[in-house]
Amino acid sequence: MRPGVTALLTVHPARMRNGMLDRALMSVTKQTLQPAAIIAVNDLETEGAGQTRQRALSLVNTQWLAWLDSDDTWDHDHLEKLMRCARETDSVYVYSWFRAPFDPLGHFGKMFDKCNPHHTTTVALVRTDVAQEAGVPDTKMNYPVSDEDWGFITRVSALCCERGWNMTHLPERTWTWYQHGMNSSGQPGKGDAR
Repeated sequence: MRPGVTALLTVHPARMRNGMLDRALMSVTKQTLQPAAIIAVNDLETEGAGQTRQRALSLVNTQWLAWLDSDDTWDHDHLEKLMRCARETDSVYVYSWFRAPFDPLGHFGKMFDKCNPHHTTTVALVRTDVAQEAGVPDTKMNYPVSDEDWGFITRVSALCCERGWNMTHLPERTWTWYQHGMNSSGQPGKGDAR
């Protein structure tokens, strides 16, 4: 693996038409810590989110990767803050809070206990070898829960718990999750992050 971070985007085709992908990519290019590579993989609406993320993951050859869905944006110092936190805490997985007008159950405001995980997002900085070993489950749908997110996070958590690796929550808001009609958060009745 070469040094640096790969920004890893998974793209729903509709978000290419409505400008979401452009907005997400712009936030990547404005990082104070520039990624060594940017990989964007189109879902094609045939594979499902799990297979798309696994395909994207297989293309990464840097020491670290940072997930970003095409309906999210990073603050300009998102990568820098997460990388600093990873180094200071010797962590293989670092995630932060986001800005969004939902989450009434408070899932995303809690610290993450790697041996008793709860649902959180995959917008995180992850050591690539850990992510590739964990892998992303093969899912065709994103509901009733985001299976590819939850499956990936629980797999990483299990590895960390088993091997004594650190997963760290940075209690700052460093990115934005946009609510819209094409994700589970934008559809009451679909997803667990309404």
